[in-house]
Amino acid sequence: MKDSQQYVLIETVTLRYVPLEMSHSQMCITNNDSRIENEAHRSFQIKFNKNYNDLAILIHFKHLQISDLLLNYTKKKLRNKNNKKANPQRKMRLHFNTTLELLTYLSSKSYKIDWLEITFKNGWAIKAMFLNVQFVTNTVKERNQLFEKIIAISGQGPIDINSLKINKTYILRTNGEVRFKPLFS
Repeated sequence: MKDSQQYVLIETVTLRYVPLEMSHSQMCITNNDSRIENEAHRSFQIKFNKNYNDLAILIHFKHLQISDLLLNYTKKKLRNKNNKKANPQRKMRLHFNTTLELLTYLSSKSYKIDWLEITFKNGWAIKAMFLNVQFVTNTVKERNQLFEKIIAISGQGPIDINSLKINKTYILRTNGEVRFKPLFS
């Protein structure tokens, strides 16, 4: 029987490499390159099911303070057969202190979010474009904890994150299985 992916919240997951931003003096002091290399693997990317609004995951980050926000949107408008003019893409110019304030504002508007990049004061970052969302944390331990939390939210069974390889995409199945996704599938 074929596995129906329409019931899976998270379609694919990929662990990512994000270089650490260190000054030259910090690099000279640290001789343990394996620790630096390990800490650079502090990010992961999730592709949500196309029937899911990728902004809904932000409610779980409502307590975090926003330090920088880049949000591009277009206004949703009813289609008029005679008017073929499309709404232009705009950049959000308002400042929000927390993710909850941002979500409250967006819930009152009819916007289609084209690009979202949030940097939080604790050093984390979320980058979202369409259904792909990338999470960047400060350490591998934080990445693993956040990964486990999001997988638990999705209803997927626990996944051994240590068995996943960096920059390889894995498909999550409805039966709880995790499979490597071939390049051309």
